[in-house]
Amino acid sequence: MTANLFEIIKPFKTKFVNDTNPLLFTAVLLHLKLYPMNTLSQPLVANKLNEVHALAAAQLLQDREAFTNAERYMAVSAEQGQLLYFLAGLHRSQNIVEFGCSFGISAIYLAAAAKDNNGTVITTELEASKAAAARENFIAAGLSAQIDLRIGDALETLSDITKVDLLFLDGAKELYLPVFDLLRDKLTPTAIVIADNIDKPKTHNLVNTVLSADEFTSVTLFEGRMLAAYRNCQC
Repeated sequence: MTANLFEIIKPFKTKFVNDTNPLLFTAVLLHLKLYPMNTLSQPLVANKLNEVHALAAAQLLQDREAFTNAERYMAVSAEQGQLLYFLAGLHRSQNIVEFGCSFGISAIYLAAAAKDNNGTVITTELEASKAAAARENFIAAGLSAQIDLRIGDALETLSDITKVDLLFLDGAKELYLPVFDLLRDKLTPTAIVIADNIDKPKTHNLVNTVLSADEFTSVTLFEGRMLAAYRNCQC
């Protein structure tokens, strides 16, 4: 199934790719309906996601300069979160690593897939106050057992990782490549790598590294703001 993942996704010109067609979004929704253990639809998870997405949306209507980094939501959209869940579920990812937890929205989507897959999510956050709020969100969503939340410098907190089926990069942009380099030899032969906010210049060294590597098949999504790549390594 992993080998065919982007054969399924690449032909579609969709909301995720260029906002012209709903086919991939329909595929995501179909997956959510048909997937045998759909944790994402469970009331605790759905209610918590609705709540935190509403908080993030409300903050966007205000002056972002009024918020410190520790207070600011830096969240994936609901559509991006559903895509994370879809990819992790279709890939049957069990060893999921996230760089940049913030208030835990993306981690909830990934942990829902991890629960379906009998797996776990390791996520890391530099801001202790954000990590504390994220932990409360995980408890409220009923997913704390699936999440190992680590606080501190990601290059230290993720240094003991031994296996990665799916890597999601969504923290400090200048650390995308160092975190990727730290974990690259821990990626499984068919691992998925996803990076958000790749329109930011500080991410371009990571993007260029992945796009130029023969071992990865890549696609950019959400009008060039997200990179998704799967590894096909004969190793």
